[in-house]
Amino acid sequence: MYGLVALGYHITWATSRTMNFSQGHAVMVGAVVAWTLVVAVGWPLLAGLVVTLLALAAFGALIERVAVRPFFRSASPAWLLSTIACGIIAENVAQLLFGKDARAFPSALTQRPILLGGAGFYPQELLIPVVGLALMAAVQLFYHRTPYGRQLKAVAWNAEAAGLMGVNVPRAVMAAYALSALLAGVAGVLLAPLLNVAPTMGTIIGLKAFAVAIIGGLGSAPGIVLAGLGYGVLEAFVAGYVSNGAREIVGFALVIAVLVVRPWGLLGEPPARRV
Repeated sequence: MYGLVALGYHITWATSRTMNFSQGHAVMVGAVVAWTLVVAVGWPLLAGLVVTLLALAAFGALIERVAVRPFFRSASPAWLLSTIACGIIAENVAQLLFGKDARAFPSALTQRPILLGGAGFYPQELLIPVVGLALMAAVQLFYHRTPYGRQLKAVAWNAEAAGLMGVNVPRAVMAAYALSALLAGVAGVLLAPLLNVAPTMGTIIGLKAFAVAIIGGLGSAPGIVLAGLGYGVLEAFVAGYVSNGAREIVGFALVIAVLVVRPWGLLGEPPARRV
């Protein structure tokens, strides 16, 4: 789950050298929209999921249009604060419409645990890494094997040159933000039956996903995948053998250590220096 959400940071960075700091709130939006359609309204699960994904893509496109594009054109870093502001607005709108209380998202995959030795886990918990890794592989194929994926990468290297070669730069950046939010929304839908649905559910997930992106390297999708898995395993061990509070301390201390030793991430490439 951390790797899936963190991959959204990689997508926007690899396309525009900007990031969506409301990525965690996209997790919440996906869970809230899916709960509203499937549980509250009573839509079939498949129809609800399709509409949820469309809503997430629209949410990402809106973030790009309102909070990123005005500053991307002027090469201003103000997108950092504007995307945070959009996430806070989304959280408060959800509290007004959805309420502050957490609500259960029923799933057949959380009814009966699978017992293996002395441990038990739900099938829903297995579904998260399976779907997450499949989506990560699909994104990699899209960026490296399709003409439009290569166009998105070209925008990051030189937006002006890409525009001169016929690439619609604003549309490319918007597509990256839509894809980024969609991936986060998928994570929200997968997590909803396990964590329950609440307007504040995505805040800490977004922060941890950003930590994973920093550890793995913003420019390296494989590094982010490995960092996400490693971060999750580390959290599980610390929480199981020490405490939940220590879990957060160790996780974010690891980010600081990586920034000191390798600021570009474990599998990221150091920035080129002119000599």
